[in-house]
Amino acid sequence: MRLSYRAEIRPTPRQRQALLQHAGNARWAYNWGLRQHRDAYEQWVELGKPKKWKGWPNAISLHRDLNALKKAASEDGGVPWMYEASKAAPQEALRDLDRAFKNFLAGRARYPRFKSRSRGIGGFRLTGAIKIDHRTIQLPVIGRVPLQPGERGYLPWGKHAQVSVTEQAGRWFVSVVGAEVEDAAPNGKPVVGVDLGVARLATLSDGTVIENPKALQRGQRKIKRFQQEVSRKKKGSANRSKARAKLARAHARVRDVRRDSLHKATTTLAKSHGKVIIEDLRVRNMTRSGASRKRGLNRVILDAAFGEFRRLLEYKGKLYGCEVVAVPPHYTSQRCSVCGHVDAGNRRSQGDFRCISCGHEANADLNAAINILEAASSTDSLNACGEDVRPDQPRLIRQTSLKQEPGTSLRVGSDRGPSSQEAGSVS
Repeated sequence: MRLSYRAEIRPTPRQRQALLQHAGNARWAYNWGLRQHRDAYEQWVELGKPKKWKGWPNAISLHRDLNALKKAASEDGGVPWMYEASKAAPQEALRDLDRAFKNFLAGRARYPRFKSRSRGIGGFRLTGAIKIDHRTIQLPVIGRVPLQPGERGYLPWGKHAQVSVTEQAGRWFVSVVGAEVEDAAPNGKPVVGVDLGVARLATLSDGTVIENPKALQRGQRKIKRFQQEVSRKKKGSANRSKARAKLARAHARVRDVRRDSLHKATTTLAKSHGKVIIEDLRVRNMTRSGASRKRGLNRVILDAAFGEFRRLLEYKGKLYGCEVVAVPPHYTSQRCSVCGHVDAGNRRSQGDFRCISCGHEANADLNAAINILEAASSTDSLNACGEDVRPDQPRLIRQTSLKQEPGTSLRVGSDRGPSSQEAGSVS
């Protein structure tokens, strides 16, 4: 397993201008290459979509043509200004385009879109002389860029073959892939079941509660106000650009709060337990039906980021020796954890559970978490990758209702984890 690391940099004004130029070169090359692909696609359609056709451009041929444009004068349609930045930025952009168009032709993705400066600066990738030390990162052409004080010592030191540079709401970030990391040995700690929800992000079978930061709900008022400011400004004006920058920063704040909470929660779970049992939730199915009727609930579900919670928990489990197992959510909210009786009437409310068979009363989320823990030993259990724990048994997947409950929540620890910010595992 490889880990990706992401950290914020603090470029000087000159370096910031160079970063903008590299991003612009990458965006221009991508759009220029997409026009070549579009022309080839139209020609391919006119010919009846032959299976074997040699008219497709690729990253190598496009880069060769782009080099010819660099050598030509501006008045002749050339782009000599590209020599002022690293050649890797447009080259990697053309490779991204080549991959995107192949995915489109294979039916795995939609038709690639042109990249507009008005939708954001975007980013680029660099290759070559990249070196990281405690305080700085050396980037080709751009030079040695300081890391933000809070990020110092976080990125893996030494030489790297490639780095991704992105801009978000006026802040610049670099991402690198670290060395191969072996999965940790089982830590031998307790097993726990986890029930995910929206009022409480997670309720554990041992009674621990992890609060939901509700990042979007907390920032919704400010986002709405900035959206109104943008709509009132004249298109193309400087004031509109300033208003859009405020809106982007508000959205970035929401993302940061959500990401920080998820990292802390998943790191604590992985470090404190030898096995974590979660539900195999299908968030896309949960938010697809009745979208217009339950728009508010869908927004809350997406804000909770159940999919990201699982992704982070899976790779951190490998780092800390914690096995992550996903079980189908079969009636976990309606089954009594004492007698096993299943009935929709057991749920007196979103937060209260009372079995109509044996009279057992408990917090609804806690009861569900215990059921999830017990389901790990059933014949329908799935591992975190979606494969059968017992391959001879059929895989069953069924969506259950979302469990919500208002109540007091406890904060989990504040461990940042080995891949804070936007880091994740790379297979």
